[in-house]
Amino acid sequence: MLRLLAHFRRYCSRRPARGGYAAAPAAPTAALLVLLAAGGLLGAGLWARAQAQAPALPATAPALAAAPGQLTVGLARMPQLSNGAQGSHGLIVRLKEAAPHITTNPALQPLGDQMRRRDSERWRSVLRGSGLTATSGAREPVMRPSGRDTYVLDFGRLLSAEETERVAVRLRARPEVEWVAANTLEQRLQVSSDPLAPEQWWLRGAAGLNSNAQPERMRGVPGFFPAWQSGLAGTGAAAGSGVSAVVAVLDTGITPHPDLIGRVLPGYDFVSDPLLANDGTGRDDDASDPGDWVSAADRQQTRFAACAEQRSSWHGTVIAGLVAANTDNGVGVAGIDRQARILPVRVAGKCGAAVADIVDGMRWAAGLPVAGVPLNPNPARIINISFGGAATCGREYQAAVDELHGKGVVVVAAAGNDHGAVARPANCNGVVGVAALNRDGFKTHYSSFGSALAASGLATVGGDDGRSGAWRELLSDGGLVTVWNSGATGVGEAGYAKLFGTSFAAPLVSGTISLMLGVNPALTTAQVIEGLRKTVRPHVVSSLIGECSDNNPGRCICTLQTCGAGMLDTEQALRFAANPASYVAPPRQPQLLDTAEIRQAVALGPDLPPNTAGTATALAAAGERGGATAAVGTGAAGAAPAGGGGGANGWRVTLLLLLASAALWVGRPAVRRPRSA
Repeated sequence: MLRLLAHFRRYCSRRPARGGYAAAPAAPTAALLVLLAAGGLLGAGLWARAQAQAPALPATAPALAAAPGQLTVGLARMPQLSNGAQGSHGLIVRLKEAAPHITTNPALQPLGDQMRRRDSERWRSVLRGSGLTATSGAREPVMRPSGRDTYVLDFGRLLSAEETERVAVRLRARPEVEWVAANTLEQRLQVSSDPLAPEQWWLRGAAGLNSNAQPERMRGVPGFFPAWQSGLAGTGAAAGSGVSAVVAVLDTGITPHPDLIGRVLPGYDFVSDPLLANDGTGRDDDASDPGDWVSAADRQQTRFAACAEQRSSWHGTVIAGLVAANTDNGVGVAGIDRQARILPVRVAGKCGAAVADIVDGMRWAAGLPVAGVPLNPNPARIINISFGGAATCGREYQAAVDELHGKGVVVVAAAGNDHGAVARPANCNGVVGVAALNRDGFKTHYSSFGSALAASGLATVGGDDGRSGAWRELLSDGGLVTVWNSGATGVGEAGYAKLFGTSFAAPLVSGTISLMLGVNPALTTAQVIEGLRKTVRPHVVSSLIGECSDNNPGRCICTLQTCGAGMLDTEQALRFAANPASYVAPPRQPQLLDTAEIRQAVALGPDLPPNTAGTATALAAAGERGGATAAVGTGAAGAAPAGGGGGANGWRVTLLLLLASAALWVGRPAVRRPRSA
C-alpha cells in the first residue's frame, strides 16, 4: 500500500512539460478526496495509473471489454490484420485554434503560455469526454507534442485497426477537436528488389509534365507500382497474399527461365502439323518451345517458301515473363502479378499458328472439352493471345469467344503491328483488343488501330522502338524489359531483352485482369471488361500531333474510335474490382502533349506515309495457306541493352520484315545472361 501511495504521490506532483500534458488530478487535495472516498483502498482510476507506470503486461494479456458509454483500449498486442488493415501507434490529434508548442517571438511568450494553459484544460476535457482518463478504467495515453500544434496520444502498444477507429470516433465527437489521424508506420516504397526493375519504366506510376525531361514523361503507363501499393487485399504485394489467378498464354510454348521457376503449370501442345511444330510430333502434353526459326534451307521447302527467314522468337516465354516473372527474388525482372500462374498453351510453331489450333487451345485452356485431348485440370480465367491475322473475326473465333464468355473467361488479344486495321481475334466481339502506346501516351508507329477497338478495347504501352518512322530518333522509348532466351534456333541461355509490339501490350492488360481477380474472384467477364474501360485515363491530346487515321497511321493521337476507351489504369481497375457496384471514377482531364521533341518531330513531316487501299486489300487476303488460316505473332523486338554492361553474348540486333499475314516487325532483341541471385 505504501508503494502504491508513493506511486500516487509522484503521479500527483508531476507537472506538464511545456507543450506536453498528462491528464492528472489538478491538485493533491483532489487526490486526497479520491483516497478518502475509496476508504483507504486504491480506486480503479489509481490502479490503472499505477499499472501504466509499472512494467507492461505480456503480449498475450487479454484485451479489456468496453463497457457501455466508456471506451477501453485493451492491453493485448494487435498485429496488422490479415486483410491488410493496418493498426496504429496511437493517434495524432489537433484541437481547434490550438496553441503552437513553441512561441518564437519573445513578445508573444506570455500570450503563448496563456494559450497553452487553456489547451491543457481543453485536453483534460477531451480525454475525460472520450473515456480516455484513468478514472474511466482505461489505460491513459501518454501525450507528446508533434508538429506545430498537434499531439500524439501514445497507448504504449500497437492498436488494432478496429481499436484505432473506435478511439478516433470518440475523439472526433468532441467539440474541441479539429481532426484526428492514425499514427501508422509508413513503409519503404519498395516494389521490387530485382536488379533490372529500375529499367522497367512501364511498371511505374503515370507521371510527368511537358516540362519534364523525356525519360520522366510517362503519361501512358498503366501504373503497376501504385496498384501494388494500393493496400487492396489480393494485389499480390507480398508472397502468399491474394488469390492465384491462372493466365493462359496461347503462344509458342515455354522455355526454362530462372524468373519463371514455380510459376508455370503443366500445359499442352496444340500444334497439329508435326512439320510446323518443329518437335517431331503433333499434339501432345509437352508445351515446351523447341524454337520457331526459319532457315534458308527451310525456305527451299514448299511448306516454308512463303515464310521469312528468322531466328527463334521465344514469344511465349516473353509473354509469360511480363505477366508472372518472379518478383523480389534478386534475379532479373519483376512480373505484374506475383501470384499469377501461367498455363502455357502451345498453338504456334514455324511461320505462325493455325486458327483451328488457336481455337482448340482457347477452349481447352478454359476447361472445355477438346476431341482427343484430356481435360485441362487448371482452367484459366484469362486467355492472352498475342497472335493475329489480317482478316475479319470469322465465325470460328467468334463462336469460341462467345463460349468462353459463358464460362467466365476473358480473352485479351493484341491489335496487331501493321499500323492498319485491327487484327483478329482482337477485332472479335467481346475480346479486349489492345493497341500499343509510347510511354508518353500517343500511339506507337507500328500499332494497328480502328473502330474494332471501340466496343471493348483499350490501349497501353508496348514499347516504341527507334527503328521505324520519321520521328523515331526523337520520340522512341526504349521498349519493355522482360525475360528472353538467347538461342538463335534451339533453346539457349535464359536472359533478358527490351522488346516492342502489341504482343507485349496485351499481357499488361492480362496481368491487370489477374490482379483484379485476385481482389475479387467473383467478377464476371462483363464486369472485368466494364472495369477495365470504366477506369481508363483519357487518351492524351495534342495540337501538334494529328489524330490516328489511314492518312496518319504512324505515331498519332488515339481516340475512342481508333484505340478504344482510353489508357489502362491498373490501380483504378483494382479499385473497381473491390466494389464494382459503388465505384466512381475520379475526375480526370486529358493530358496535353507539347514538348520540344514533339515540335522537332512534327517539323520533319508525317511519321509514316498514308496507308493505301492496295496495302489493306493485300493484308486482308493474306494468311490463307493450304486451306488453313495462319496467324502471326504481334511482337517486335528492340535493341537496347536490358541493363548496364553486356552479357557474354554481347548485344546484337537484326530487324526483319515478315512477309506473312500480318506484315509484322520481328527482330533479334538485346539479350543478356541472367544475373546471379
